[in-house]
Amino acid sequence: MLEKINTKGFETLSRADTSVIKYMSEVLRTNPNPVFIEIGVGVGATTLPTAELMNNRGSMLLFSRERDVLELTSDLKKRGFTNIDSNWGSPAKIYSGYHFELARAATDGLLPKFDLAYIDGGHVFHLDAPATCILKEYCKPGGYMIFDDYYWSLSKSPSMNPAKRPETAIEYDPIQIETCHVQLVCKCFMDTDHRFERIGLEQNSVIFRRKTD
Repeated sequence: MLEKINTKGFETLSRADTSVIKYMSEVLRTNPNPVFIEIGVGVGATTLPTAELMNNRGSMLLFSRERDVLELTSDLKKRGFTNIDSNWGSPAKIYSGYHFELARAATDGLLPKFDLAYIDGGHVFHLDAPATCILKEYCKPGGYMIFDDYYWSLSKSPSMNPAKRPETAIEYDPIQIETCHVQLVCKCFMDTDHRFERIGLEQNSVIFRRKTD
């Protein structure tokens, strides 16, 4: 999978989220063994530099489609990274997804408290709302939740807009198509939670930190 980085057709997915690297560096200053959770791995553009930064310290839990998680984990292992938990890939079924795998991990007592979670999944409310509600209960005091594509919408998507993909107009109503779903999730569940402070918006990612008191 990593071979796709910076190749034709994967230009957008090839940009690492610099906020993840920045705040993981902050975490590592006080915690030598952090827990990192990534929702939606893409082609591993953010996973790889995060793994390099962590340098096999702590653990990395990957939630995405099963085939992508397994392929990326294999690529990372070939590079010497052994701290990857690849048990949470979701099957390629219509209603499968990281939201369900997070719930399964939580109820089975297998979802650890984390220091940084990077949410870069489907960017749609029905996936990211339950995922966010679960994740924020497992964020350590002082930990971070970073949401990518804050201003993304189905109408802006080059691959999901109705002109490109007519099925989108059948699956979603016009308001859903125009709405920025990640922004809606953050306004509903993060901005209203007094345990978290909004650090700010960096490029297209919004950063929240769980308060320590």
